[in-house]
Amino acid sequence: MTDRSGKARELLLLLIFLIIFCSPLGAQVYFGVTPIRLELKVSPGGHKTEVIYVRNNSPRPIRLKVYTENWFLGEDGSRNFIGSQPTSFSCRDWLRVNPFDFRLQPGEMKSVRFTVSVPGETEAGGYHAGISFEQVPEAPSGARMGQVAFVGKIVAAVYVKVGKVPVEGALEDLAFESPGEVQLVKIKLNNTGRTHFRLKGEVRIMTAQGRKAASLEIPDEPVLPGSWRWVTMQLKEKLPPGKYRAEVRLDIGREELLALEKEIIVN
Repeated sequence: MTDRSGKARELLLLLIFLIIFCSPLGAQVYFGVTPIRLELKVSPGGHKTEVIYVRNNSPRPIRLKVYTENWFLGEDGSRNFIGSQPTSFSCRDWLRVNPFDFRLQPGEMKSVRFTVSVPGETEAGGYHAGISFEQVPEAPSGARMGQVAFVGKIVAAVYVKVGKVPVEGALEDLAFESPGEVQLVKIKLNNTGRTHFRLKGEVRIMTAQGRKAASLEIPDEPVLPGSWRWVTMQLKEKLPPGKYRAEVRLDIGREELLALEKEIIVN
């Protein structure tokens, strides 16, 4: 099998943040971007250039525009893309991309380079921005006025760590919820530092007799500097009514693990 075919499969597996708006025309256009997360270390006054690969997985030519934008996470972990609006710990103004407008033929892959240039006076910390790949709508011949063309968008997250900065955070709370037919466990994280961290750990739910009733892997999610958020996990099998003890063990990149225990009641 060719290297090109292997790259195509990798693109599909690493696809993230694909926003699809279906149109009355019934058009379906898909493209892939890899990598979709880049974590870089750059010194104040330094530069670094990286490459992102884009592939047209559709049977039609497509046109893409590439631009940088700011984003932040909501309290529920939702991604909010806000263009040029300012946000804390942004590195958007440090990024330059090339090319920023191009066409891809069916099956074609293209490399997009971007350079990070960190100002010399930048304070040590972790900064972030997005590189957005957005399809430019091109109405097919014979399309009627007022029809909405299909649009796709993928955002690659860029994290830039400047200097030496410690990870600081706290595991503040745990909540159990049962909306409808599902049961959810939520943990609240607070990032009190100047760089983001990612999560790795487990939630164990024990019966009153000390037996393990369920376990949940904490997803590999980011918590941005100077912010807090909830991370939600769904139980695969419902717990019967009763009292339980939830035990959280969490690694955020520090030498010591964060831990929390709390009683939960299932009605």
